[in-house]
Amino acid sequence: MLVPAALVLAGLAGCGGSRPSGHAVITVSPATAVLDVPVTVRLTGLPADAGITVAAAATDGRGVVWRSAAVYRSDAAGQLGLDQAPVSGSYTGRNPMGLFQFMKPPASAPLDDVRLFPSAGGLTVRLTASAAGRQLAEAVAVRQPPQAAGVTERRYRPGPDGIYADLYLPAHPAGRHPAVLVFGGSEGGISDDLNAALLASHGYPAMALAYFAEPGLPQALVNIPLEYFAKALTVLRAVPGVDPGHVLVSGASRGGEAALLLGSYFPNLVDGVIAGVPSSVVIPGDVPGSQPAWRLGGRPLPYVSVHDFGNPNPADAQQAVIPVERIRGPLLLDCGILDRVWPSCSYLDAITSRLSAHHFEYPVTPVKLDGGHFVANPLRYYSATDPNFANGGGDASSDEPAQAEVYGKVLDLLASVTRH
Repeated sequence: MLVPAALVLAGLAGCGGSRPSGHAVITVSPATAVLDVPVTVRLTGLPADAGITVAAAATDGRGVVWRSAAVYRSDAAGQLGLDQAPVSGSYTGRNPMGLFQFMKPPASAPLDDVRLFPSAGGLTVRLTASAAGRQLAEAVAVRQPPQAAGVTERRYRPGPDGIYADLYLPAHPAGRHPAVLVFGGSEGGISDDLNAALLASHGYPAMALAYFAEPGLPQALVNIPLEYFAKALTVLRAVPGVDPGHVLVSGASRGGEAALLLGSYFPNLVDGVIAGVPSSVVIPGDVPGSQPAWRLGGRPLPYVSVHDFGNPNPADAQQAVIPVERIRGPLLLDCGILDRVWPSCSYLDAITSRLSAHHFEYPVTPVKLDGGHFVANPLRYYSATDPNFANGGGDASSDEPAQAEVYGKVLDLLASVTRH
């Protein structure tokens, strides 16, 4: 929104865990890392064949304490790992990061956004193991922000450059590297800054771009000139350390639609497209009434009517179908089978069918996921308690693993571009 996002656990007293009672130890690996690095957690020295409660607690950037807990069964040797399914608790099924992803704030917390935002310094999680009401061991989890890996930020605001964006650069980049222009959907503003920063921590310069709902920009997704994105791509391609022959665009939902449009109409600037739950057609603007969302060359792009919303290939609106065959680079597409916002998997099928009919020569990776509209969100560092999951048609148990898969494929795509 992804490889399983990792909360990194640093053991107390420098040995991976403390021993407040007996010889039980929580061992964690790696000890400290950036937010999206996987972690392995194992417990040893436990009572054999016993129910062990493992709890997690963390304080977010707003001072709210989040908690989760699950009961696991230790084996005959008194060991267990968080990669096994719990007997009961905050989540179900095998999920090594379940305790971290399913932490919840107290019901009384006055949060208008139920997501676990780390503070500027990262996030520290305390793990405890107990049995029969007695604490056996504890350890501390530290999730570092991308800046801990040396990622730096440069801001662009409407002015000489004409764009509203945050650019994230890797630490000590040697040579030139693929870069990514990332942007959000109908939420507006800069919504993908953490995603961009994390990509930079992997060595890929990334620019998080706002295209409406920020000062100096349109305040609604209406009549957005695609040339604005082209300007941002031109700025990004000129950044030292960026390989101008390997600049990709990435967006989800309306951002996925925009990513496909950019690849189709600016193939000289876009070298690959990552489109999450995209539309295969141009959708109207997000305001009451029927207004164009996008403009090109001073004219609105043809868009489908309200009557054709959800139709991936409307016979009476062929001009609104995105000409994806013009794209010159690899495509990564994903959809959610349970999507309630729009039929993203039907749109994905229409896109891949059109590409096949035009004998598209670049690699295409279509991914159908058992989740809703938010499977494309690669941000796996917020809690799965976000109520938007349900609004999008999925739930935390389906969307969290799907987001992990998407993020992994994004990194695989960028690695393959690097090799070529």
